[in-house]
Amino acid sequence: MIFLPFNTLPKDEIKRSELLQDYFTEHCVSNILVDNSWLIDFQFPDYPEYYIDPLIMEGISWWKRDLTISEIPFAVKMVDQNFQLSLNDSWTLLAWSQWLSNYVEQIGFPNEVIILHVDDHDDLMSPRVWKRKSKWSDAITGKSVNLLDTDSIANAIRSGAVGIGSFIVPLLHSIPIVQIRHLCATSYSLTRQGWYSLSPTLIQDVLLNKRNHRLGNDLQAYPNSSSAPINKSIYRVTNDLNEWLKDLPKDVPILLHIDMDYFNNRFDGDSDWITHSNRHDPSFKEIETSISSIFDSLDRKKVIDKISNISISLSPRFFPAEFWERSITQIRHHLNR
Repeated sequence: MIFLPFNTLPKDEIKRSELLQDYFTEHCVSNILVDNSWLIDFQFPDYPEYYIDPLIMEGISWWKRDLTISEIPFAVKMVDQNFQLSLNDSWTLLAWSQWLSNYVEQIGFPNEVIILHVDDHDDLMSPRVWKRKSKWSDAITGKSVNLLDTDSIANAIRSGAVGIGSFIVPLLHSIPIVQIRHLCATSYSLTRQGWYSLSPTLIQDVLLNKRNHRLGNDLQAYPNSSSAPINKSIYRVTNDLNEWLKDLPKDVPILLHIDMDYFNNRFDGDSDWITHSNRHDPSFKEIETSISSIFDSLDRKKVIDKISNISISLSPRFFPAEFWERSITQIRHHLNR
């Protein structure tokens, strides 16, 4: 809970609720006027309906027998040394923090990294992380955030400062060149053709402290869309596996990130999902084929052995729980092979 001055929020109740919910995404937020200040209470959801999926309880029972709905945002495990599995995608930043800490200790700070991003979304939203001078802090708790301090990253994820759509941006502010190769199966991959330059920026905080600025990014279409910008962070989205892996630079660390909503995004976080005629809802047979195609391509292009870290998220509210166990079993089969 936090207190905000009265003039911080709109007087109109609907506008006030919209602003709070937009800021504290992934939380249930309420506000009460107390002595001319707003008392803001925000909690991670603790009721199954929030996750939309009628089989969510079966899904989390597979993950852990006694896992509760309120524990979904904190569910993460290491499958092996370089393979992390989580329910929420925010934990991907923890996997990257652990990898980067080890890399810096053994080799030194990298100048460039490649993210093979398999997802139905670009996940380039701004985290609730402030930057003042060269230091970062959690806008919700005020605690220090440092990508080389894995405990601070875990705390920022637990607080909600780093969310399911904002875990990539901190990497852009830490490594000089970040190349994002985004594989997307839906129409989104067709509406953003070509290469984009990706620059770290700062954006003004709109709620907790307007004098502070959050980590952000600036995505700009590159004039020569047929080739990648040189010595810059870049972004490209495609639905073609060959294009996804084409012309990967040599001797650059590769991080494979898979959000399972790439394979099926039936719910897309929308309680009215059943009314949408164009939803991304392939059968498990199609999901199975797609998983095999990705890992066969990584193997055929001789990329799989160059991957430094793998992080996979099951994405409740997006990827149906009925597919969780079978999909992860298949992915682990490919990795073991």
